[in-house]
Amino acid sequence: MGNIDFSVTENHTVLAPNWIGDTAMAAPFFASLRLNFPDSKIRVIVNPWVEGLVRNFPWVDEVIKLDKKNLWYLLKTFRFGKLKDKLAFDTFWILPNSFRSAFISYLSSSKSRIGYSTRFRKQLLTNPVFLSENKSLNLVDYYLELLVANGLNPVSERIFIKIRDDLLEVSKNTLEKHVVLSKRPLIGIHPGAFFGSSKTWNPKNFGLLAERLIDEQNASVLIFGGPGEKELTEMVVKYSKGKALNFFGRDNLLILPGLLSMLDAFISGDTGPLHIASLVGTPTISIFGSTDPKLTAPRGSNNFYIYENLDCSPCFKRECPLQHHDCMEKITVSDVENRLKNIL
Repeated sequence: MGNIDFSVTENHTVLAPNWIGDTAMAAPFFASLRLNFPDSKIRVIVNPWVEGLVRNFPWVDEVIKLDKKNLWYLLKTFRFGKLKDKLAFDTFWILPNSFRSAFISYLSSSKSRIGYSTRFRKQLLTNPVFLSENKSLNLVDYYLELLVANGLNPVSERIFIKIRDDLLEVSKNTLEKHVVLSKRPLIGIHPGAFFGSSKTWNPKNFGLLAERLIDEQNASVLIFGGPGEKELTEMVVKYSKGKALNFFGRDNLLILPGLLSMLDAFISGDTGPLHIASLVGTPTISIFGSTDPKLTAPRGSNNFYIYENLDCSPCFKRECPLQHHDCMEKITVSDVENRLKNIL
């Protein structure tokens, strides 16, 4: 691995993660990059799925959206198109671990290309970073290690994002159409997980929890959902006896950080909005089963997780391979209620 002379580097390009939660957990990386290069231009290449979130990051100067995934589009964009000369002298940081992401950096002809040496990517990178297979890092640290391996300093404090005034106003207006903001506590629940059913708690439990919070805490409870989760959110509202408000389809990723920042607590499985809620400073309770909270649970004193730590977990499977889903089924509504006492 050759040493990079960052003193002659004017701009940095970052290929963002593909998932919302991973992108939120990359926020300290972006903050650290800005800390080390306060006068440089930082561009971020994103897929449409995470674009709205990245546009909330104050450390980013330019967002470049990739609309398609096919090879001809990538060749036309990076090797023969407008980005060829634009990125040629940038330092290119690759956060995803796929071969495709390293190939994109190679097509850009950027002078320095930094990423993990995984999945046959070494020859595509000018500065591959090697991580011991025995070294399991929280995803936040995993991204920061790319900087550390190249002699740069990571931020030491927990990172938050401040919502832009215009987006915060839109979020506030959106909420005020459906709830009285002065009525507290205001609690958000996200029952789904794009990864698969193994990461989801029983919707009946979410519904019962919402009903109890409304009846016993006089709370307003909003049920959030991502694409394809309309039926799931409707089930949760049904199990709450119609008392919770279905917020499905009323938000988007651009205003979601602002919406979550106005909540008193946010409850979900290991999913993207959980990490956005933490990033805006909202207290969270996360329910873990098939994934490892040591790797992906939000950090900070106002973030709590519930995890049974069974012999079969974490399995990292999309569906329970044993077909009993005990890692989630053994977590009760009372377990979550008791943890919520740390927040409300």
